[in-house]
Amino acid sequence: MQAAIYRRLLLAMAGILLAAGPAQSADEAQTRQVVDDLRKGGFVIYFRHGETGASGSDVDRAVFSDCSTQRNLSEAGRVQVRQFGEDFKALGIPVGKVLSSEFCRCWQHAEAMFGKGGYQITDKLSVARSYPAVSEADRKLNNDNLRAMLSERPAAGTNTVLVSHGNNVLLLTGYHPDVQGEAIIFRPDGAGGFTRVANLFPGDWTRALR
Repeated sequence: MQAAIYRRLLLAMAGILLAAGPAQSADEAQTRQVVDDLRKGGFVIYFRHGETGASGSDVDRAVFSDCSTQRNLSEAGRVQVRQFGEDFKALGIPVGKVLSSEFCRCWQHAEAMFGKGGYQITDKLSVARSYPAVSEADRKLNNDNLRAMLSERPAAGTNTVLVSHGNNVLLLTGYHPDVQGEAIIFRPDGAGGFTRVANLFPGDWTRALR
């Protein structure tokens, strides 16, 4: 009797897990629609930096001029991000302004996608120095800076790309991109507001080419 009940519980749990499925971004049709929209320009694409392998805070020891004091893109991350750049070209996604956090893993991401000179580094996208116990002053500064960037309309016919960290966008929007290399697509209104349209995982760009 107990064994039968136990089996039924296992089957029920399995059903819940199958129904939930793995964490996913947009489905295939939605991904294609998002890419079609991006081809027209007018969006802000917020990337959490590419794969670094290890995770964890390095804010307390990071010296921006010395990448050995920070987490860097892993070799897999460099391959991953170069693929993003190739996919953007193949998909015909126009990009205008590209801004990156000061942390090496972020500008390495921007450089691998758009080349040297294809991006600008700004402290407005860097992790707050008080992280992980972010102070109220740092929270406000982060949110004010990021809100301005997410609400600013790109130049006509282009998209803006931001390369930053998961915590920055979490503080402002309540959404955390758990996957390194994940992209969140925002539609700015040009008047201090924005709408989160979708999030795309690293492999979604390549799948949109099929």
